[in-house]
Amino acid sequence: MRLLPALSLALLSLTVFSCSTKCGDPEPALPPCFSGVVVGDACLDGILIEVDAAHPIGKPAGSYGTNVIAAVNVADFASLNQVGQRVYFQYRNDPAQQSPNRVCTANTVPLPVPHLLLNNLASSACAHGTAGSR
Repeated sequence: MRLLPALSLALLSLTVFSCSTKCGDPEPALPPCFSGVVVGDACLDGILIEVDAAHPIGKPAGSYGTNVIAAVNVADFASLNQVGQRVYFQYRNDPAQQSPNRVCTANTVPLPVPHLLLNNLASSACAHGTAGSR
């Protein structure tokens, strides 16, 4: 008869231990992966991308589209800067870098779209999940 209370205590201890290793802090969320198509390049803005409609992070920009962002880190694009190229990326908004680092001689004004720093830029989906997963 004494075996039953001892067995119950052992089972309860095992359950608590198991939960403490699995039910603890959740794993940190991975940053979302977005996708879109390169639609142009504007000297004062950077590479213009029409982001997929499922992820409304951009703004309308005339003939460029309705969900457009400007990627200010132009040098990171290498060969991915061709109009029509589908790109996958993560981003951050850096208030200290709102324009590409290049000389512009044309008398233009920046487009009223988000100016972002893209990272993990690629021609295929981000490694950790589907495009735009949050």
